[in-house]
Amino acid sequence: MPTIDDYTSGKVLKNVKLTLYFLKLVKIPVLGQLIGKELLKKIIVSEPKLIDINTASILIHESKKCAVGERVCRTINKDSKFTESVFLDELTEGMINVGKARYVEKEEAIQTLKKYPKNPLIAAKVSSTWRYVDHILKTAYTTICTGVK
Repeated sequence: MPTIDDYTSGKVLKNVKLTLYFLKLVKIPVLGQLIGKELLKKIIVSEPKLIDINTASILIHESKKCAVGERVCRTINKDSKFTESVFLDELTEGMINVGKARYVEKEEAIQTLKKYPKNPLIAAKVSSTWRYVDHILKTAYTTICTGVK
């Protein structure tokens, strides 16, 4: 499962880049199936789940603090549409400390997610707790990055 340090250090992005590289090999008979199974195991550890704005609002209201920042995966796919993610609790501090997010009030975090209604929402666990709410864009890069099954 990704940790707060994985997000703040950029390790999550390195892993995503590696995953994208290996995904190119998935089409190879036999070897591709093995690679695909291993990649799926890595993605599932953050227990990503599709959520609606009401569930996102509950997660935000239950958090101690929150921040908003550019989608973590966007640095890999710079041509993708700009959207923002919401970081909760301890991940808030970590992302702010490395200059990747800014503090917001809970209502502003919810309004930020509402700015992009066409993009489904996903929640992911970081360090065993729901700390990351992100939009899924219709690109392979974002889908892999956010861990959608």
